[in-house]
Amino acid sequence: MSDEGYSDKKGDKEDAFEALTQLQNAIEMLRNPQGTKNAPARTCKDLALAHPEFEDGTYWIDPNQGSPKDAIEVYCNIKQHETCVFAKPSVVDKARWFDDSLQGHAWFSEDAEHGSEFLYKIDRVQLTLLQMLSSEGHQNITYHCRNSLAFYDAAGQTYDSAIKMETQNDLELTADGPLKARYNVLLDECQYKKSTWAKTIFEVRTKKPQRLPIQDIAINDAGRPDQAFGLEIGPVCFS
Repeated sequence: MSDEGYSDKKGDKEDAFEALTQLQNAIEMLRNPQGTKNAPARTCKDLALAHPEFEDGTYWIDPNQGSPKDAIEVYCNIKQHETCVFAKPSVVDKARWFDDSLQGHAWFSEDAEHGSEFLYKIDRVQLTLLQMLSSEGHQNITYHCRNSLAFYDAAGQTYDSAIKMETQNDLELTADGPLKARYNVLLDECQYKKSTWAKTIFEVRTKKPQRLPIQDIAINDAGRPDQAFGLEIGPVCFS
């Protein structure tokens, strides 16, 4: 046998051994994820099942279970088995975002100067897989208001100026639409339309994870010079 032939076979064996080692490491990562960048879990639920002793906090997940190079950093509520993804940015500054030309509902991404759709720290592929691996989701949006209605109009006793929301799958959520297309309100200080800053907290809970996260909001009462608003875009949590 030639030295060259022996060398080739030896190289093949080394390559096969290396591939087997990588496969064993990958299997071990799936069986015992650590939530680190190099050993991410598929979801926070998987991490919690493997390590119920872990504390709530920031961990790494990889829903597509491919290379950890595309793993994403999330917040894990371990006991609730929740995977929470953050918005980027999570705060919209308090400002006068619309001018006097505002008539009816105007979408923040389309009609506000320098407005945009809400972005999140996850790409579309990973988000789609995370939605598929989940059975429900929830998210809060906080509307900071000055002389601006967000939900209920206490003076007019109507919901005509309530904001609208656009979901990830393009469903429009409203205050008084069909039950399947409504949001919840946890606090509504904006109903009194005061000149001092107040806030209204919206909550979306759904058993259809593909609806989240929220992509955009439409505002009806924010065009006058004395009106302003800001936003806090809460994390979207899947379980």
